[in-house]
Amino acid sequence: MSVDGYDHGYWQTPGHVIAAGIGLSILDIFAVLLRFAARKKQRQPLKADDWFLVPATLLTIGIGVSMVYGVSKKALAYPFEVPPDPPEDSLSIVTEQIGTEGAIQWAYTLLLPLALGCTKASFLLFYRRIFAVSTWSKTNMLLVGMCVFVFVWMAAYFFTFLFMCRLDFWALWTTARAILDHCIADTYPNFTLAVTDVAADVVILVIPIPLVWRLNLTTAKKIAITSVFLFGAITVAASVTRLALTTRILAVGYDPDDDPILLVTSFIYWGMVESGIAVFVACLPTLWIFSKGSSWVPLIRVARNLANSSISSLRLLRTRRSKQSIDVEDPCDTRSLRSHANSRPTDAAQIT
Repeated sequence: MSVDGYDHGYWQTPGHVIAAGIGLSILDIFAVLLRFAARKKQRQPLKADDWFLVPATLLTIGIGVSMVYGVSKKALAYPFEVPPDPPEDSLSIVTEQIGTEGAIQWAYTLLLPLALGCTKASFLLFYRRIFAVSTWSKTNMLLVGMCVFVFVWMAAYFFTFLFMCRLDFWALWTTARAILDHCIADTYPNFTLAVTDVAADVVILVIPIPLVWRLNLTTAKKIAITSVFLFGAITVAASVTRLALTTRILAVGYDPDDDPILLVTSFIYWGMVESGIAVFVACLPTLWIFSKGSSWVPLIRVARNLANSSISSLRLLRTRRSKQSIDVEDPCDTRSLRSHANSRPTDAAQIT
């Protein structure tokens, strides 16, 4: 379908916008509830990785509610309605439709980085629950550093969009001309948000893979566990799609020949899709217990045993060095380290 020379897709139709807003919200609610049930079944305490998905879900629901409200007011997914006597400057048109769309778009730009940030934090803290065995381990420091980056990232974009018009908030829901006159251009912040979002998702996807392959597990079990973590690729695909759409939309900008309502609808729809899918995918590794009858407890035990064995071996090496000069390349020490790392192979067998 084409309007004003711009190709439109199903994501700009009322039915699909409402379906995404309601359907993804319900999906996330059930996924998080099942995650909590899985923790109870596993007899594991609820930790930060679980609790961060609560605000992520609520923020995603907030985006969904705003989408449904926008469609009900014809401020989203409907063509722009030109008033009977429009001003010569098309960017100065004032209508209820434009005002409502502006308010929804601003709310969306505030909610999205918070929702995505909370979900990313949940992923990272879940990895920390499994793989981080000591405060000063390289794995723990990497994951903590990534968490700090995510918190700074979402706070930076939240406050950037909150004060993009300084204190002239009224400009956001009046006219495009008011936004141009009183607000900073949001093209660069929106583009960098999408780019850094994709980059962070790729890093979060890759982090657990080398950690899994270091464990004392059979190759088949390593492949199975890696496959579970690779479900995160769905989130990466969603963020890449949103980046592509964002780039295209921002390239149009305030072109009077293009429908502003439908452009914003695309912008919000794909943000909702990414956030909704991200929350669901963040729950999948924990929900694995329902489909496989498995638990992450043995995996955690294997990771901790491997790390503790490695630490014990390093301490033994330091003790020997303090008593006598020992060649670092001594094959006896290497065999000792391997024997410690393989000291609990039975734990790996418990993972099915």
